[in-house]
Amino acid sequence: MNLRERIMAVLRHGEPDVVPWVVYQGLVPTGSLERRLRDGGMALCQWQSVIWTETPNVRVEDRVEGRTTYRTYHTPVGKVHSVLRSTPLGRGVRTTWTVERMVKSVQDYEVVKFIVGDTVYHYDPEPFLEAQRWLGDDGIVRAWVDVSPLQQMLKTYLGFERFSLDLYRHPKEFNDLYRVIEERAEESYKIVANSPAEVVCAGENIDGVLTNPRLFEKYCLPFYNRMAHILHQRGKIYLTHMDGRLNCLKDLISRTEIDGIEAFTPPPVGDLPIKEARALWDKKIIWTNFPETIFLLGADETRRLTKELLKNAAPGDSFLVGITEDIHPDYIEEGLSAVTEIINQQGNYPIPHD
Repeated sequence: MNLRERIMAVLRHGEPDVVPWVVYQGLVPTGSLERRLRDGGMALCQWQSVIWTETPNVRVEDRVEGRTTYRTYHTPVGKVHSVLRSTPLGRGVRTTWTVERMVKSVQDYEVVKFIVGDTVYHYDPEPFLEAQRWLGDDGIVRAWVDVSPLQQMLKTYLGFERFSLDLYRHPKEFNDLYRVIEERAEESYKIVANSPAEVVCAGENIDGVLTNPRLFEKYCLPFYNRMAHILHQRGKIYLTHMDGRLNCLKDLISRTEIDGIEAFTPPPVGDLPIKEARALWDKKIIWTNFPETIFLLGADETRRLTKELLKNAAPGDSFLVGITEDIHPDYIEEGLSAVTEIINQQGNYPIPHD
């Protein structure tokens, strides 16, 4: 099997020759190391949207001071503000954090509702098809969809503190905005369902501490199941990125109709062992995020944990080993080489039980 066939065999609940070993494209510097790892069986995974958006009746004004951007959204019903800050991560890599969200008071809800409702989706599959042509059989390209409406409320529009307060103090405004976001999200899923993508992955960042079981059951569970119905009607494989602590959500996750948990992070970083997840989620794909912090402990510990992951996932049904987080530059070569070595030695499917 080539690398793409190996991944798709697992995603279709078939039998690969070797447990797939997949790293997000861009996490490994392009060059001789990436080439050597791919020659050794490491596949690449790329995210690509089939949609672009615009808000024709919203004017965005930016004022930049140093690393900080002060952004104002002007609408016919008022304006809201957010603040973004560019932060260096070292060695020329930077990221941008939203340090102030749009909703700062109950009066801001109407403006944000207008902005969300004004969003127009445009279907454009060409970037996705182009990415597939370039990647070829070295991995897969997945269609990206935005995080669920609850995660948008939490991460994009309110932030953690405002979210927690308004959920209880202003439930009408909170839920009115939620419903508008949900309506627009459903429209985007219908567009993606008719795209050429075989695999659709929602960006999420589900963590049971930040999205507790009550919130998950009320908001996430029904949303996932409705979107799964839309995607399954068109034969799509539906994954969600759940990279946090999932132990308290494990029973609820088993009730979802999503096909797989992507970026599943096992102990010692996560709190749900693969054996337990596999027993509970019998029909779901588990696409792991190898805890890349283990790389800091050296190659021997990385090899040990890789062996443990494979052993606990035996015989390897519906299971992929992946890296879905940034890797410290000093440990990229040693860490990825150690995982690749063990996958080649002990990753043949089916993995024997001890």
